[in-house]
Amino acid sequence: MVCSEDPVLINIITSRHQHSLPVMALLLGSSLWGVLWLPLRYFNQAGLHGAWLILVTYLLLALPAGWWSWRRRRELHGHHWTLLGLLVFGGWTNVAFMMSLVHGEVVRMLLLFYLSPVWAIFAARIFLREAVGWRGAMAALLAVGGSALVVSHGQGFSLDDLSSNDLLSISSGLAFALSNVVLRADEALGDVHRATSVWWGCVLLALPFAWFQSWPTLSPAHYVDLLGFSWFWIAGATLAVQYGVARMPVSVSAVIMPFEVIVGALSAWWLAGENPGFLELLGGILILSAALLQITRSQQHPVSLGGVEMEKGEF
Repeated sequence: MVCSEDPVLINIITSRHQHSLPVMALLLGSSLWGVLWLPLRYFNQAGLHGAWLILVTYLLLALPAGWWSWRRRRELHGHHWTLLGLLVFGGWTNVAFMMSLVHGEVVRMLLLFYLSPVWAIFAARIFLREAVGWRGAMAALLAVGGSALVVSHGQGFSLDDLSSNDLLSISSGLAFALSNVVLRADEALGDVHRATSVWWGCVLLALPFAWFQSWPTLSPAHYVDLLGFSWFWIAGATLAVQYGVARMPVSVSAVIMPFEVIVGALSAWWLAGENPGFLELLGGILILSAALLQITRSQQHPVSLGGVEMEKGEF
């Protein structure tokens, strides 16, 4: 019989607990991002349309984060170009992705965003002079073939098949890759300052789109829901992902992150009636395989940027 205070048993239990928490956090965060389309469409139907929803949601995060960063503004010295890059590219990553989810096919939007690791191949080559390598070349081929199947529904690729929502999701992935380049060029900037810049970028970039949309007509009860969505759903998903990826190897977290697409696909099939065909599913597998090839090139820990995972090391 083992004593309840046996240090060996306690160490085993503690070790398992410490290893399971990051996995659970990452699964939770991925699930929240996978079903992000649901609250987005809920608020859109309630009268807070896409751009207004993004603006208000991130303003609720940017105000307290901006106050925190302002009090520590001395830490921002020498990082102004980094902050500007994150504001533009990081902000557009979230704005374009969320707008695409409001009206676009959920699985399609998620998969087209997951082309971001392939965009990172070319961005790193152009701006950081990094070699593409066999993994990069293979990932590019897989992603191009997969995206052609997803966009064309397996009926033959044409640029006419690209909708405005497709372009938003693709541009979101491209902005994500460029944000990664900005991060890698300046790794000294603190995580909260980075997130603050991205959140303010979301607010500023959503503003011109909101100008052309009708004024919000939410009831007071919906504004309470909005506060919870911003502070608990968006912030909670961000913190959960950041906690998980910071405590496990990239080779492990990269396998878990596509769980977001699985959750998104199942939720869209169950609640929105989306039913992708076999060739589209095959295209999705090719895209995720390309992303996995690229992400696992690095064994360093990624960091979270405004709710989207980014790597500090070689992408």
